[in-house]
Amino acid sequence: MVDTRSGKSTTPYTQAQEERATAILKERQEMKEKKELLNQVKLKAIAEEQATKKKKLEEEMMRLQKEEILKLLQEEEEKRKAAEEAAAEEEEIEDEPLERRRREGRGESSGTKEEDKWMEKKISEWVANLSLGEDEEALLYVPEEEREAFARVLEAMEDPLEHQAAEDEKRLEWKLRLAREKKRRREEANRMAREVERVRACRQEVQAQAETPAKLDKILVYLEVLSEAWLEEHQANKGQDVTLHAIRSGFREFARDVVTHVGTEVKRLKESAEKFCAGAVEGAKVVATTKTASRSHKGPVKLKFPDSYNGKKDDSFDNWEASINTYVYLQHIAPEEQVLIAFHALKDEAASFARSLVRVADCEHNMITYSRLTPLSTFLQLLRERFADVTRGVRASDRLQTIHSRQWRSARALKAVMDDLVAVPDHGVTETQLVQLFYRAMPKPLRGHFFDKTQQANITYDALSREVVLFEAKSMPVSTFWHKDLDKGKKWKGRTISSQVRAKDHLILTLDEGGTDEVPYSEIE
Repeated sequence: MVDTRSGKSTTPYTQAQEERATAILKERQEMKEKKELLNQVKLKAIAEEQATKKKKLEEEMMRLQKEEILKLLQEEEEKRKAAEEAAAEEEEIEDEPLERRRREGRGESSGTKEEDKWMEKKISEWVANLSLGEDEEALLYVPEEEREAFARVLEAMEDPLEHQAAEDEKRLEWKLRLAREKKRRREEANRMAREVERVRACRQEVQAQAETPAKLDKILVYLEVLSEAWLEEHQANKGQDVTLHAIRSGFREFARDVVTHVGTEVKRLKESAEKFCAGAVEGAKVVATTKTASRSHKGPVKLKFPDSYNGKKDDSFDNWEASINTYVYLQHIAPEEQVLIAFHALKDEAASFARSLVRVADCEHNMITYSRLTPLSTFLQLLRERFADVTRGVRASDRLQTIHSRQWRSARALKAVMDDLVAVPDHGVTETQLVQLFYRAMPKPLRGHFFDKTQQANITYDALSREVVLFEAKSMPVSTFWHKDLDKGKKWKGRTISSQVRAKDHLILTLDEGGTDEVPYSEIE
């Protein structure tokens, strides 16, 4: 036993107890490291599996598309040869002189190369329309429930890149399903063709049956075969109709593009060379300016780290969320590190809530693992549900509805207050109501000038408020000052305000350049 200074007695650990405690701590540390390693292996395996699956789908679709394109090109080549043979026969039959045809051909920019280019472009248009028809045909084999479920999944995604990747992957999967379905239909059609051949020779089998029920059974079997063949044929015709509809619509677009292109070329040839050169020079300048601007914005922008959010009511969650999104975008933060940056900008109650989210996600208090598994939008949505003030919109609506009850002496001050209230989400006040509220609250000398303006159908609050403030600044002397214009750092009569001192009936302004000035409270809005 060992006596402590407080008068209590305690027994120190024996050597065996210390070794046991050390072994337990070591075992816990090893388990923690194993869990972290296991999480990393799982993440890597999931990423590799998704990449392999996507690559396999793309290869399968590329192979199928190549086969379809080659088949289409062969058909077009056969059609072209048939058309050439028909044209040659028509030339032999017609009595039109060869010289006349040559004269007509001289006015055109004809030639083998031009025709080949036109044919290549036409074939590419056909292939594009065939692909469009395949997309529409693929949707025929997708159940309505699956399409609706996938649409809901896409709506839940906020990242546009992730949204596009998921949509492309699902389209590849549907196209692969269509290719497999076509293959199955071909095999089924071959099988049904053989069955139909048997049906044609069914008379002898039916006559060979001695009993009437047996004959009826044979007839029913053949009727089922015929109904299945009809259904397969109907489904195939429906898919072909969809594809042909897409190709026909593409032909119309192609013809419209050709006419537009020809008209543009004719108009361009009529323009003078000087105007063309001037436009080319201006275009080169614009391109050079755009490239310079794009190069200057490639690197991360120097930006101050966002202020910490503590979760209290006086701290605006909307402003903090906007600053986090801006910082993450301008600094080119990787997606797996964005939640980590947002957590670094939390403190007090907000930081404690974020740590509780990590525990709920079973990440063993490891914020790095949680950041890799959780998108920034999901993390911010959880914080918003916990800390965002749901009554802000209601309070802003109440203040907007009663803003005319105060006697405003400055339209500029009124606009500043209303702009802050309108910026609050979900305030529920319509554009027409905002116009009427601003008109009722503006100073009385200004109302007569803008009554007709408020009666216009397309007038908005922003347009009306800007016109009123501009009219007030030009036509009326400055008799009142907005209190925010008298804050520290603002300009006052060409000098900078350094501080304020509140007196009994006036406000004393001290200036950086030296001296003071007094402003009566009656002139401050």
